[in-house]
Amino acid sequence: MVGKRALHKDFWMEVRKSRARFISIFCIVALGVAFFSGIQASSPDMRLSGDAYYNESKLMDLKVVGTMGLTDDDIQALKELPETDTVEGAYSTDVICGETDSQKVLHVESLNKEVNHLSITEGRLPQKSGECFLDSAFASGQKYSIGDKVVIRQPGDSELLKEETYTVVGIGKSPLYISFNRGNTTVGSGEVNGFMYVVADDFDADVYTQIYVRAHEGDKVTSYTDGYDNLVDKLEDKVKGIEAERCQARYDSVVGEAQEKIEDAEKELADGKKEADEELADAKKKLDDGEQELTDGEKEYEDGKKQLADARQELEDGKKQLADAKQKIADGRSQIASARQQVADGQAQIATAQKKLDEGWNQYNDGKKKYNAGKKKLDAAKKELEDGKKQLADGKAELEQNQQELNAGIAQIQEGQQAVETQLAQLQEQIPQLEAGIGQLQAAVEGLEAAQNAVAQLEAAVQEKQSAVEAAQAARDEAAQKVENGELTEEELAGYEQALAQAQAELEAVNGALAQAQESLNACQQAAAQKTELEANLSAAKSGLETLQAKKTELAQTLENLSANQTAIDEGKAKLNEEEAKLAPAEKEIAANEKTLKDSKKKLDISLKKLQDGQAEIDANKAKMNSALAEIEANEQKLNSGEAEIAANEQKLTDGEKEIQENEQKLKDAAQELEDARKELADGRKEYEDGKKEAEDKIKDGQEKIDDAKKELADLKYPEWILTDRNGLPEYSDYGDNADRIKNIGEVFPVIFFLVAALISLTTMTRMVEEQRTQIGTMKALGYSKISIASKYLNYAFLATAGGSVAGILIGEKIIPFVIIKSYGIMYHNVENTLQIHYELKYALLASVAALICTVGATIFSCVHALAETPASLMRPPTPKEGKRILLERIPILWKHLNFTWKSSLRNLFRYKKRLFMTIFGIAGSMALMLVGFGIRDSVSDIVHLQYTNLQHYDATIISDDDATDTEREALIESLDKNESLDHYTKIRLSKLTAPNGKSNLSVYVFVPENLENFKKDVTLRNRVTKEEYELPEDGAAVCEKTASLLGLKIGDELTLEKDDKEYHVKISVITENYAGHYVYMTPQIYKETFGEEPVYEDIVFSVKEEYKDQVEKVGQKIMDSPAVLSISYTESTIEMVDRMLSTLGVVILVLIVSAGMLAFVVLYNLNNINITERQRELATLKVLGFFDIEVSQYVLRENIILTIAGILFGSGFGILLHRFIIVTVEVDAVMFGRNIAPLSFLYCAVITCIFSAVVNIFMHKKLKKIDMVESLKSVE
Repeated sequence: MVGKRALHKDFWMEVRKSRARFISIFCIVALGVAFFSGIQASSPDMRLSGDAYYNESKLMDLKVVGTMGLTDDDIQALKELPETDTVEGAYSTDVICGETDSQKVLHVESLNKEVNHLSITEGRLPQKSGECFLDSAFASGQKYSIGDKVVIRQPGDSELLKEETYTVVGIGKSPLYISFNRGNTTVGSGEVNGFMYVVADDFDADVYTQIYVRAHEGDKVTSYTDGYDNLVDKLEDKVKGIEAERCQARYDSVVGEAQEKIEDAEKELADGKKEADEELADAKKKLDDGEQELTDGEKEYEDGKKQLADARQELEDGKKQLADAKQKIADGRSQIASARQQVADGQAQIATAQKKLDEGWNQYNDGKKKYNAGKKKLDAAKKELEDGKKQLADGKAELEQNQQELNAGIAQIQEGQQAVETQLAQLQEQIPQLEAGIGQLQAAVEGLEAAQNAVAQLEAAVQEKQSAVEAAQAARDEAAQKVENGELTEEELAGYEQALAQAQAELEAVNGALAQAQESLNACQQAAAQKTELEANLSAAKSGLETLQAKKTELAQTLENLSANQTAIDEGKAKLNEEEAKLAPAEKEIAANEKTLKDSKKKLDISLKKLQDGQAEIDANKAKMNSALAEIEANEQKLNSGEAEIAANEQKLTDGEKEIQENEQKLKDAAQELEDARKELADGRKEYEDGKKEAEDKIKDGQEKIDDAKKELADLKYPEWILTDRNGLPEYSDYGDNADRIKNIGEVFPVIFFLVAALISLTTMTRMVEEQRTQIGTMKALGYSKISIASKYLNYAFLATAGGSVAGILIGEKIIPFVIIKSYGIMYHNVENTLQIHYELKYALLASVAALICTVGATIFSCVHALAETPASLMRPPTPKEGKRILLERIPILWKHLNFTWKSSLRNLFRYKKRLFMTIFGIAGSMALMLVGFGIRDSVSDIVHLQYTNLQHYDATIISDDDATDTEREALIESLDKNESLDHYTKIRLSKLTAPNGKSNLSVYVFVPENLENFKKDVTLRNRVTKEEYELPEDGAAVCEKTASLLGLKIGDELTLEKDDKEYHVKISVITENYAGHYVYMTPQIYKETFGEEPVYEDIVFSVKEEYKDQVEKVGQKIMDSPAVLSISYTESTIEMVDRMLSTLGVVILVLIVSAGMLAFVVLYNLNNINITERQRELATLKVLGFFDIEVSQYVLRENIILTIAGILFGSGFGILLHRFIIVTVEVDAVMFGRNIAPLSFLYCAVITCIFSAVVNIFMHKKLKKIDMVESLKSVE
């Protein structure tokens, strides 16, 4: 029992003593397990995170689109399927937004209630017509915010949307677009730039454009798994099962509605024909009536001409009689005018007198106003004078009160200044005393740390001596037992007792020293407490001194302010005296003004009497003039009566003349009307004939439209349903592909990483067992069993490995998936909000078991090897390695030029070959792992440049509309010929076919150019390795390298292609470099020979001129105006999409590089630590021989430099091979990564490794300086 306790205690002491070794094993295992399990867990966590978002947003599982639309009956039929959970109809269309130069295409959908829930970033969802919810990425790019108006334009004759202006009420994201790609379209530039949601009422449609379906129990399976794919396939099969029935019902409904419309049109045509006949008959009758009216009008015109001549004669006689009467009236007017002149003269004299009198009244009124104003002003001045006297009295009283308060304040301030001065003097006297006390205690405080260290060291020594006494006691007891058994002699027992006595004596000595050190420590601690108290008092005194100084300054400032107030009071008194002096002149001025007003009043009364007398005289003269004027008016009235009679007769003559003129005009008008009637009659006849012809033409056109509708109905294609699952959504499948990439990386890279970590752990434990040979021998000699001895090392390895595994699992399976998924959140922006990070038990157990097998297995192997030896051999140091001549010694030219230290370092390297191998292997493994990380980055980043700069050079691909007519296609070609922005274009045949590949099929694009010369400008065919360029072969096809590799084909083999369920074969003449997609390039002749038909060039690739490279989409928008164009796929958009997809690998690669760098550091530190520990006696010997610390460090670290360089060289080669293997492993079928590593990546990895080596060397230098020469050179015999 005592032995077990001793072993248990020894185990924990060993852990404490070799803390660096224990931590290094812990860290290496933690790194390996964390990286292995973390990368492995990232792929399922990515799928779970994506699936959680899809479930949260109720993303559809199946989308149904009908070529004739979809009805509520279709929705009901889908709901009745047991495999469906949610079924909801929706409307959608593509519209154009923006001005001509910056047109963007928006995909507009109606809001869904049960599926495809939107994520609101800002605002709310639309609630009424005219409101919209906008794509956050589009809103950010186009500077839209809440409340802005979005003006749209529907393409062609489309009127699916009722409104053209919408108000943005919400901004956010849709689960239908988990990344930046918004898909393609048949309007605008051919590429959708964003999405917009509106209420369903904004769509003017009788049928749905699509139906979204969610599978029953779809939430119970995880997306991107076989279980989910099987569920969706089953749902799709069931939907296809009812497709024929529903399409037939829709077809019958459409045909029935069309037939009804045709019948209505035929009835409308018959009614129109009848109506036209009736209208023509009415028009014919009107023409006949018009001819009769014309004849009657001509007779009436001749009668009117005769009557007009008689009336003209009567008018002339009346004019002569009227002239005589006018002469008599003129004479009477002359007499009346003379009398009226006399009256006017008298009135003028009266008016002059009245004017002068009015001027007198005006002067009187002005004087009266001035008098009143002066009196009012005088009264105001009197009141102002009284107020001024009162204010002066109040001001004097206030100044007297202020003076008294000021005198009291000054006295109080002066008393405060005296008190402050007294306190300042006291504090200035205390501060030097406190500082002197602190200085006396400082010496005692400075010894506190040394005393604490001494006590700690002595306590450790006591513990160590106590352990030694216990061990000696145990050894003595065991020896006594053996003496009793006859196994040992009394002399030998005496030796054990002597050892026990010596250990007890040493323990007592150390305990005495500890008591003395404790007393010194207590004295130092008491001095430190007193010093702290004095420092607090000193601080308080200094603080009080500063406060009093501030108070003194404040009092001085206050006294200064009070002195300023005295000045203000004196100035106030002087000002009041000045104001009092000003009041006396004002009193005199008021008295003078009062006398002036009295004189003015007297003058005004005299003027009033004169004005009243003059007014009476003028009134009498006015009465006389009025009487004369009345007599004149009476005579004038008589003349007016005569004139009125003459005027009446004159008016009659004028009216007669006017009537004659009107009748003459009427005759002229009648003549014109007769002429117009003749012309109108002729026009009527012509209009009748034209109307008759127009009616016949309309009837004919109506009949032709009806016939065309009947023909169109007869040719109506049977409707079909187009089913798409989530893979049809933009970049949905790419997210799954990225998860597969992480899975592929996790299957290779962490294994290598873990292997390096495991081997280093194995080396560490092996070295530990070898180091403690003597202790193992002692314990074996003392009778401990092999299991008991080995348990210490097994427990040591198990504890470090198990602890590292647990830490690695806890950290790795949380942090690494979190970093990776968050990095993908840059591109897949919705997924990062539904992180699902779980502990994957199988990966955790696999990594932990592997780590335990490596470390514990190595420990078992080392212990078995050591315990097989006898105690005596174990208690002796191991036989030194035999020195041998190394390879460099056999090259005298090199060996002679090396100094002693270099020769010694080189011999040491080759002397310990196991250490040499493990160090180089550890550094090379870490270097290779870092190089793979940088290499993957290089390979991935090369794809876009290599594919779309070096291999495919065209700027865009025009996808033609299958329904376009030949005329529309010819017009498109003509417009391309005239387009000055294009450098050239090439008509191509681009077919997506299938290449059988075992159980699965490979989708390939067959690319056939019409113009082979232009093809050379569009596509470069070349060998990836030799860079040899090829022409498009005339004897076979050019196949992409990745395609040939997946199908296991080489030059000369036949490629099998499936088209319309038939197999076709073509010879492979060239294997060309390609990185994205699977292409098979053929000449038109090879295509014809292979498929037995001429290629139909439906699509077009084009390149723009260099000056239009930044306006490709603008050029494409003009091309999209052609009805023959369905859409345009831009190379630049593809580049951006691929860049976004591959950019997310950057963080993953960074994790690989950082992890590999950490592993390199731990490997270097651990191996160097072991190296120094093993060679401690050798290094101590060098120190004894006079080597300085820096020379000893150079002696050891020179070896590290050589091993680091060797590790970098071997790691570079191993990294290239590992990079090739990993690149091939992580590739997905549709992409081939680059195969080359950039030279800078080699440099980066080498520099990082050297930096880690230098840092480790610095740590090792510190450890070398601490080597105790005496302890290290003590005999171990």
